[in-house]
Amino acid sequence: MRERHGRRRPAAVGAPGRVHRRASRDAGFTLVEFLIASAIVTAVLGSTVLLASQLQRVYGTQLDDTTVEEEVRFALDWIARDLRSAGNNPYNIAGLTALQITGDNQIRIQADVSPPDGDVLDADEDVTITIAGTTITRTDHNVAAAAVSMSEPVIADLEFIYLDSNRVVTAVATQVAYVRVRVTGRSRAFSSLVGDFTETTLETEVRLRTL
Repeated sequence: MRERHGRRRPAAVGAPGRVHRRASRDAGFTLVEFLIASAIVTAVLGSTVLLASQLQRVYGTQLDDTTVEEEVRFALDWIARDLRSAGNNPYNIAGLTALQITGDNQIRIQADVSPPDGDVLDADEDVTITIAGTTITRTDHNVAAAAVSMSEPVIADLEFIYLDSNRVVTAVATQVAYVRVRVTGRSRAFSSLVGDFTETTLETEVRLRTL
């Protein structure tokens, strides 16, 4: 009997080449793909760092603005406290001057309060408040001749506005019934948001005892 031999089919031409190309694609990134991925990662990281830096500056600016506002409020509080005692004179001391108008940003106050004893020679009974550079100072003429800084160096302006009983501006000390105090503070950090140093202005009005 003759053995029947089946005819072998020839191997497909080019099959090994296709397998080789698939293996190459699975092996990893090409140089172009790597460069594109690197550029994307660099851009993302750069944007993240820039955003973090901007947020840090904004936070620093806001923190500085808060500090300035606190300084302005503190200054208004103690100035108003001194002004409320101006002219206190339970013993009718001759020559006691409730206040002396010495300028728009300076005032001198007298009061018999520490304790009331018939004179204005005790501490806190004869004081001058003014601005010196970027600080508000207080001079107690019965304690020391030197002025004492009462604020951080963030004060841009201090203004006293004198009003009579009808709340009309006056320059006559004996007619003053109200004193309006205006304090402006300026931040020490430059604000990129507004393109300048931020300023905070607050004011209060004090009624004198002499009214």
